[in-house]
Amino acid sequence: MIVIDPEFRDILLRVVLVGGTIIAIGATGLYFAFRAFAPSAKEGRDFRAVVAIIAVLAVVMVGCFVLLIFSYSRR
Repeated sequence: MIVIDPEFRDILLRVVLVGGTIIAIGATGLYFAFRAFAPSAKEGRDFRAVVAIIAVLAVVMVGCFVLLIFSYSRR
């Protein structure tokens, strides 16, 4: 039988939960951002799409920082 350190299990669970949330939010945000690049008659739509992509990337970067913090054990 394989025994896993409880602290490692807790850290791994937190990283997987936060990472899964980041993936879901990022994929949804990119879906809507890339849809905004579709041709249309409205002005300023391209600017909103670029801002949306920048926002998604910012959320992903913050999430990566949170994952980095969660990957260290608390002592």
